Parts: sequence; C-alpha cells; structure tokens
Amino acid sequence: MIVAALAGMLSAAASASAETWTVTPSLSVGAIYDDNLFFDQARLAGAGLRAGPVLSVELKRTTRLTLLGRAGWDSEYFGDPAVSSWSARRSAGVAARYRLGTYTTASLSGDYSMTAYAAELLPTTGVEFGRRTAESFGSKLELEHRLSPKVVVRLGGGMQTLQLERAGSGLTLQLSSDAEAALLLTPHTTLRVQAGPRYLDGSYGGHVGGTLERARPRTRMSVSYERGRSLVFDRVLVVEGYAATFSYRLSRALVVSASPGLFRQWARAVEQRSWHISETGSYRARSWLTVFVNHAYVVQDGGFFVGPLRGGRGRDPISRNTLTAGFTLMPQHFQEEPKP
Repeated sequence: MIVAALAGMLSAAASASAETWTVTPSLSVGAIYDDNLFFDQARLAGAGLRAGPVLSVELKRTTRLTLLGRAGWDSEYFGDPAVSSWSARRSAGVAARYRLGTYTTASLSGDYSMTAYAAELLPTTGVEFGRRTAESFGSKLELEHRLSPKVVVRLGGGMQTLQLERAGSGLTLQLSSDAEAALLLTPHTTLRVQAGPRYLDGSYGGHVGGTLERARPRTRMSVSYERGRSLVFDRVLVVEGYAATFSYRLSRALVVSASPGLFRQWARAVEQRSWHISETGSYRARSWLTVFVNHAYVVQDGGFFVGPLRGGRGRDPISRNTLTAGFTLMPQHFQEEPKP
C-alpha cells in the first residue's frame, strides 16, 4: 500500500510543473565465478555471465519535497538451465523526503526485492544460503533532526516481510523501531549509536549497534558492532556482528576496499559462526564507464546450519568463494529544469 501511494505521488508530481527532475539509467555487465553455488557439501561450481539495467528517477517537486524512484533487473547465464535465470534479481523502491524545517527532515520509503541469493536480503545477520530464491518487502518512516553542527538525532520505524522459496512456510513479518545519534567527535571522526525494540515471533526484543568512522581525503575506515534478535526468514535468531571496512583511493579514478566481518548466531543454546571478507576494486575509466572486480569469501560452521530445505545440525564448515569482474555504463543523465 505504501509503495502504491508513493508511486501515485511520483506520477502526480511528474504530471505537474515540477521544479527539477532527473533520470539516470545504467547497465552493468560482468563475468562471475562461484565455487559453491548452493552452499553445501556437494560444492557445485559454475562460471557465467550477469547483466542488468537500473533506472533511477529523482523529482524535486518543491525546494522542500523530493521524490525518488528506482527499479532494477538482473539476468544470469551459466550454461545450465538449473542455475541460469532471466530474473535472478528484481528490485523496486520509492521514497519521499520532506524538509520540515531548517534542521528537520522526514522521509517515507517502500521497497521490494527478489533475489536468487537469499543472503543478500539479510546482510547484517551473516547467514549464508547460497543460491536460494527469496523475496522481501519493507517500508520505513524516519525523522531526522540536527541539534547542532556536531550532533544529529534520527528516529525511525518500519516493517519487513520475508519469504524464502515460494514452496516454503510463507511470509514472515518483523516490526522495528530505533533511535540513532550521530556525534562528530573530530573533523574527520564520527560515532553513531543506535538502539531500539523489535517485534517478531510474538514477542519484543532489544537491538543495539554502533559504528565509529574516520574519513580522510584518500582513506575511509570504520568499525561496527551490532547485537539483537533478527528474523532469518522462517526462524528467529540472536545475532551478534563485528565488521570493519577500509577503502583507499589510489588515484582520482581508482579505489580499492576490503571488508572483513565475524557473525555469531544463536538459536536457544546452540551457536553458529560465520566469517566474511570481501575485496573490491573500482576504476572509473570515463565519466560514463566504470570497471570493477569483486571477490567475496564466507565460511560458516558451528552448532547448526540455517538452511531453507533441511534442518538439523551441520558439523563440517562450509565455504564459498565468488568472483565478479565487469563494467557499468552510465550515460549522461537526462535532466529537465522548470519552464519559465
């Protein structure tokens, strides 16, 4: 309902004499290699191609109101009908931002995602599923206020529904709300602290998190911690995550980054752990052409294996490597200014 309402707002504003609207299309094409497509002991590997367009729209209806829309589609071809898909990913989202005052902004958003890789919908839980189809729909309402040049406070609430493989147990719902404070400790260092309740599986649970980030002209570093109860499709887990990110700009066009992370998950008295690391290189060859290479590694072990098709205990660690290399085309966006 929220997505439909926001889409209606976007359409109505577009038909009016909008102040400024911008359309940005892009196309990504890449070769991919996955050494464990289904993340199991059989370790089925595959190499293929991935391609898909993305269309983004920004509409500044007034100096206070901005409407945003985005839609994307990915196709994958591995030479095997069992893993090839014309719709490996689909996503769409709309958002509205309204400036209530000089220091206060309200935003409302809704989004839908479908992916052949379920873990992409739950990045903060660290649970890996391999190639398992999943869907997500979410909405969020946020209010942000700048108390001073060094302190920003944000209040938010939202809902998310998840479904793992349509033959599974159906949609599950998670409601959440949180408060976040961003403190500028030094001209280059920011601390963000977040806390709030979550409602899932018929009960409430707490959620806390924090991020310390330092940014310089060439480097950016951050460390973060998060703990709370989380919905992982058809079950509820207590998740604790430690993550870090480091990026370095080698030149005006070339940026490299690395992101390690450790996640611990509990279900009753049973614990599972997963280790993640990803490395990325991005080179902007032209204003409309970016070349990229990404590598990601995950190993998951511990007391149980959170799998969509089977329960029980998984005693041996399972690992997965993925490598993607390709390019993104982003033509000069189309922008229309208001007519006199």
